[in-house]
Amino acid sequence: MQITSIFILIAVTFASFTLAQVPIPSRPDGWGVGGPADAHAVIEMFLDPLCPDCKATWPTILEVVQAYGTKIHFRIHTFPLPYHTNSFVVSQGVHVVANATTRNLDAIFQYVTQVFQYQQLWSNDATKSMTMTQVIDSLASFVDKIGIVTKDKFLAGIASDDLNEETRISWKYACSRGIVGTPTFLINGVATSADASWSLADWKSVIDPILSSNEEISSEVKTCPSGQVECTYAPHKTQCCLKGERCITNVGCRCFNLKNGNKCF
Repeated sequence: MQITSIFILIAVTFASFTLAQVPIPSRPDGWGVGGPADAHAVIEMFLDPLCPDCKATWPTILEVVQAYGTKIHFRIHTFPLPYHTNSFVVSQGVHVVANATTRNLDAIFQYVTQVFQYQQLWSNDATKSMTMTQVIDSLASFVDKIGIVTKDKFLAGIASDDLNEETRISWKYACSRGIVGTPTFLINGVATSADASWSLADWKSVIDPILSSNEEISSEVKTCPSGQVECTYAPHKTQCCLKGERCITNVGCRCFNLKNGNKCF
């Protein structure tokens, strides 16, 4: 009887995991700047716009993005924390701005930067006597004032069921990646200890070896064998592309053959 109960418990647990399939986003989650999404160094930041620690890390992160340019790919994901009362609606604001500006990265990053700067306006203490409608109106007026999106468009976006669902899917996506707090940084998919204490030098101590190791692998070639095409994908960086591969700036040879399952041959 006890063994039967254990099997039933296992079956129920397995069924719950099966039913808890995370919705697949209509496009890769988040918004990225810098180099291509398959750059040698991909940094992902899971953030809560009302998280003080996220705010503290942001200036250094912008320094990192500026320092490396297209050498890295930097991507942000929203992950509103439940104990920041207004975090979900402010996070949805990122999705609203992205939708209203056709995913204009300057507008998206400006929104995040400005919200961090004036974060205290939507803190728990500052809004404890406000209704959610008043909070949303305050945020919409703020976005309109700084010239990112008009107030009417922003309010329409917040009222959108589709964008609300998109924000929820982003949160579930983060959970599926093992994210439990903010800020969380992944470098090439691996969680790091990066936080507000990290300086630009700390980031460089991690990123530079990754880039250097790939430079050694992708050394310059003088001539390509017959049937291969020379690919100068960066200054003094050359590879030989096989049949079916394309030469991609700052990346090198990559295979894109959808009809053949991305196989080059």
